[in-house]
Amino acid sequence: MGRALWRVIAVWAVSTVTMLALAGILPDFKLQSDDGDSATRIAITAALGAGAFGLLSALVWPLLVRALLLVPALVLGLLNFFLNGSLLLLALRLIPTAAATRTPRRPWSSPP
Repeated sequence: MGRALWRVIAVWAVSTVTMLALAGILPDFKLQSDDGDSATRIAITAALGAGAFGLLSALVWPLLVRALLLVPALVLGLLNFFLNGSLLLLALRLIPTAAATRTPRRPWSSPP
């Protein structure tokens, strides 16, 4: 078997052990039914949970990261417009002879 497959098996095993440890430590994290299950059934449940979590992480996480990378660029772009407008307003207030001859209209309002 290739190294990649061994890595997947190792990560899956560590994730399974982690889920079993969390089930032992956290009172509301349960891997068994209320009537009790065997140790084998609990281990299989932990392995299936770790596999599902790993598969979702491998498929959804890259898409989520790519989508969220656009947010800072959008925020910085909007901040740039806000700062430029604020500086223009400040410059017009500092110079007594400068004045805007017409107030801008809202695009959704009717023309005068």
